[in-house]
Amino acid sequence: LSVTAMMILVESPAYLMDSGFLLSFGCVLGMGLAAEKICALAGAEKKWTKALVSPIALQLVTLPVMLKFFGEVSIAGFILNLLVLPSVGVVLTGGMAALLLGILSIPAAKLVILPARVLLFFYEYLCSLAGRSGWSTWIGGEPEIWQILVYYGFLITVLFMGQYIKEQLRKKKAVSEETELSEERAEAGCRKLYAIRITAGIFLAVGILILGYHPAGSLKVICLDVGQGDGILVETPEDHHFLIDGGSSSQSDLGRYCLLPALKSQGISWLDGIFISHTDQDHINGVKELLEYMGKGLTTIRAGYLILPAWAERPDAWRELAEAAKTAGVKVVTAGKGDELSCGKVSFSVLWPEKNATGKDVNEEAMVMELSFGDFQMLFTGDIGADTEKKLLAARGLEDVDCLKVGHHGSRYSTTEAFLEKIKPEVAIISCSLTNTYGHPSPETVERLKEAGSQVEYTMKNGAITVETDGKKLKIGRFRKD
Repeated sequence: LSVTAMMILVESPAYLMDSGFLLSFGCVLGMGLAAEKICALAGAEKKWTKALVSPIALQLVTLPVMLKFFGEVSIAGFILNLLVLPSVGVVLTGGMAALLLGILSIPAAKLVILPARVLLFFYEYLCSLAGRSGWSTWIGGEPEIWQILVYYGFLITVLFMGQYIKEQLRKKKAVSEETELSEERAEAGCRKLYAIRITAGIFLAVGILILGYHPAGSLKVICLDVGQGDGILVETPEDHHFLIDGGSSSQSDLGRYCLLPALKSQGISWLDGIFISHTDQDHINGVKELLEYMGKGLTTIRAGYLILPAWAERPDAWRELAEAAKTAGVKVVTAGKGDELSCGKVSFSVLWPEKNATGKDVNEEAMVMELSFGDFQMLFTGDIGADTEKKLLAARGLEDVDCLKVGHHGSRYSTTEAFLEKIKPEVAIISCSLTNTYGHPSPETVERLKEAGSQVEYTMKNGAITVETDGKKLKIGRFRKD
């Protein structure tokens, strides 16, 4: 195994960070090295019990890799493996027999492979059934390196315990063949092994809990790299989660390839609310895709509310989004100026649109929100332009903010000088694509932000931008360096 790994890595060292490489070698290590120790711990001595317990070793060895790359582990897959693996031999044997017999007679090959085909249809049915259930996956999130190292430390200790039990059972068997042990001595030996097994179980449970641990206590706002569009994830100190928009005009299948992986990497299986600023596709197509997955049972992630702007005339995109939410079991509500949502220490205040908004100009009547947590304020401006900024200034509802999600992806027709003089953001985040054809962000807008004293961050340069705060201090994280 080591020689094979070294030969591959000499040719291409980057395979060390490849999920396929790590899972393949992890599975072999699990079955070849860890399985016998786990079987000894579980007391699996018969062939059929070993066939059921051995996959547990495979899952335990590859668990950190699955979470690191995918943020989730299939619980249903683990259970189904226990049912499926003992019968895989029938499928393989039937396939090989049909392959050889097919050279002579196709009808005979079809007859021979029939049991294997029945089993494969049965596997597919089980997977489909499990996929529609809410418990089929555990979304544990992406662990840190220290969590992975601690987990493997616990697992190695458990494997040593399994090896110890294996050696003791072998010695006990050898001694019992030569001389009969006293009943008292035999009971003491059994109690010792039982205690080791209980300790090993506790170690495994603690290791898994550490692997899925995500410290709370701070507010995190993650401006995702969705290309030409907006997608913002908010995590509150009390472990509540919100999505603000989620769409792109430059990336296809955004829900599948961006929103779902982002949620899973953060260990989020429940969204308390999804805010939609307005119904342009570069703000909603990923959210719609996500809601459709929920409705079809293709993800275990669920949401409580879809919060749409309170427009009198609702465009087709608004209605389609609301319908997708209802199909997914998500409640639909509307919000306008003056509405407020409090969630623990965090509150969202809706500053726009006005209650009599028609929805004819979706950009200028987009939902504008201010998030407050302690001394920290952040403003989300959707795609509003200079006209709405003037109205907001006239309404006197604005105040100094710490962070600004720059309106309309940095368009020169928004984020005016007067607007910046009022809100004075320390940090300004622009979400757009590096190759967009609109000229975003406008050099004039960037210059205005810098003159206002803002630190400008770009998703097009650094990927996802994370703003983290305890309500006083502010920390900026970038997914990748310049």
